[in-house]
Amino acid sequence: MVSLRDTEIMGLQAITKVKETVIRMNARTEEKMQHELDRFSSACDNFRLTISTTKTEVMHQTAPGKPYHEPCVTVKGYKLQIALPTWAAHCQERSLGLYAEVNNRIVKATAAFGRLRKNVWECRGLSTTVKLKVYRAVVVTTLLHAFETWTVYSRHAKELNHFYTSCLRRLLRIKWQDKIPDSEVLRRACNPSIYTLLQKAQGM
Repeated sequence: MVSLRDTEIMGLQAITKVKETVIRMNARTEEKMQHELDRFSSACDNFRLTISTTKTEVMHQTAPGKPYHEPCVTVKGYKLQIALPTWAAHCQERSLGLYAEVNNRIVKATAAFGRLRKNVWECRGLSTTVKLKVYRAVVVTTLLHAFETWTVYSRHAKELNHFYTSCLRRLLRIKWQDKIPDSEVLRRACNPSIYTLLQKAQGM
């Protein structure tokens, strides 16, 4: 939104009429917005109009699936304030909350996996089948705790999947040099994919 002030020049004395006009400008990219605003600012100068930089704001909506990037749009070198619509701010807050929750679950699942290293994973008296059952009962349950209440996006699911399959590779003693795909790891472990588990947790 752009706020304008009408200015008249009388002799050597400037008289400012505070008459605000709200103008909305739309653009698909930051570069196009800057270009349009530069042209608009130049036109305002021709008609002795002043853009109030303190009252002019830029509303920015990030494309779905992409990280938030704050744009830098200026008027004569002055950076304009960035304002998010209420619904966009809520979505961003929810996305950040989910990102933190995903990291929190991975940290806790990593700790659970580490505590069982000596007594379970490295225990030669236990079969691989038993170890996988313990993994599902303890580590996977910790990893996906409360996720039935969240809307998980693909980037979050990828992070969960990376941890999930990395643990399975360690249990099955599969090294990255072996170049075995995740699908084969899941087949050998007789485990469903993390995506299937997420859908099941959310009742899909």
